[in-house]
Amino acid sequence: MARLTNIEKFFKKVNLSIDDELFVGVDVHKRTYHVALFLNDMPVLDFGMSASPEKLSEKLLPMKRSVKNIVYEAGPTGYGLARHLAKNGLPAMVTAASAIPSVNGANKTDRIDSKKLARYLAKGLLRPIAIPTEKEEANRQLSRMRQRRAKQRAKVKVQIKSFLLMHGIAEPSGLKNWTVSSVNSLRRIRLSKKLRLSLDDLLYDYDYLTSRLKNNNEMLVENLGKGVLGHGIDLLMTHPGIGIVVASQFATELCNYKDFNTTRQLYRYLGLSPRIHQSGEKSNGGPISKIANIRLRQNLIESAWTWVNRDIEARKCFYRILNNCGGIKQKAIVAMARKLSGHLLMMLQNNEPYDRAKSGSRIKK
Repeated sequence: MARLTNIEKFFKKVNLSIDDELFVGVDVHKRTYHVALFLNDMPVLDFGMSASPEKLSEKLLPMKRSVKNIVYEAGPTGYGLARHLAKNGLPAMVTAASAIPSVNGANKTDRIDSKKLARYLAKGLLRPIAIPTEKEEANRQLSRMRQRRAKQRAKVKVQIKSFLLMHGIAEPSGLKNWTVSSVNSLRRIRLSKKLRLSLDDLLYDYDYLTSRLKNNNEMLVENLGKGVLGHGIDLLMTHPGIGIVVASQFATELCNYKDFNTTRQLYRYLGLSPRIHQSGEKSNGGPISKIANIRLRQNLIESAWTWVNRDIEARKCFYRILNNCGGIKQKAIVAMARKLSGHLLMMLQNNEPYDRAKSGSRIKK
C-alpha cells in the first residue's frame, strides 16, 4: 500500500474545529499555485499544485468552517480565483503588491511568497482591494483599452519628434499641439527618399492610432453610456475639465465608490496621498505615494490642468497653493488633482452634477 505524503496526510487526517483559525496564502501564476497554510499562529504546510480554482476549492472545502481567509496578490491572473472561492462559500481577498510589507535583500521564491502572504494575513497586515464583478471588469477593460491606444500614440509622437531632431529638421508650426495642419506639413517636407519612407511609416502609425482612438471614444459612448454607469458618467462630465475619457475611466475604475467614507481613503486609493516624513517634533509632507492606478492618476492630473485653465475659481485656488508650496507647479497641480477627485467622488455618492457652491463641502461620513 502506497504511503501517504505529508500533504495527503494533512488533508485526510487533520480534523479542524470551528475554534481553529486557518489562513491561506496563495502565490498565483498562470500554470501553478503555491499554497501556504497558517494554522493557529503557526505555519503548518506549504505545497505546489497546478493552477486550478476547482482543485484548490476541493482541498479547502472540508476545512471550510476553520478557514478565516484566503489571500493572493493582484496580478495578470485577475480575479477569477477569488470569485470562484467566494461562490464556494470560502472567504477570499486580493491584495495589492505595493501594500505587502517587504524586506530589502530578502530572498524571493513562490514558497517564500505564499508563506509570507499567509503569515501577514493572519497578523492582519494586509488590506483587501475591491473585487469587481465580471461585468464591472469588462467595463473597466474597455476604458483601459482606450488608454493603451493613447499610450501607443504618445510613443509614436515622441518617435516623430526624435526623428526630426536627429536629422536637423525644424518642427512645423503647431506640432506642439499636433494640429491637423502641422501633421499635414510633415507630409509635405522635402526629404531624401529613404528619410521620406521612414517618416511616412511613422505618420502611418500615427494616423492608424488616431483613427483607433476615435473609434475607442465612440465605443465608450456606445457601450458605457447607458444605465446606472452611463448616468454616473454624465454626472462626472458636468465638472469642468472632465470629458468622456476621464469620466468613463473614473466611473469604471472606482466601481466601488460607495465604499469610500472619506476623501483621504480616495487619495490613498489613487496614489495621490503625500508621504509623511516625521522625526521628533518635525513632520513634513513628501512626494505622493504613487502606489495605485497610474493611468487614472495621470489622467486626473491632466484634467486638473484643464480645470485650472477653464475655471477662474480653480485658477485662483491653484495660485494660492502654488504660493504656499514654494512655486513648485507640480505640487500645486497634484493638490488640484486631489480636489478634483474629491469633487468627482462626491458627485457620484450624492448623485448630483457639479455645483461650484457645494464643491468645498465634505463628502458623506
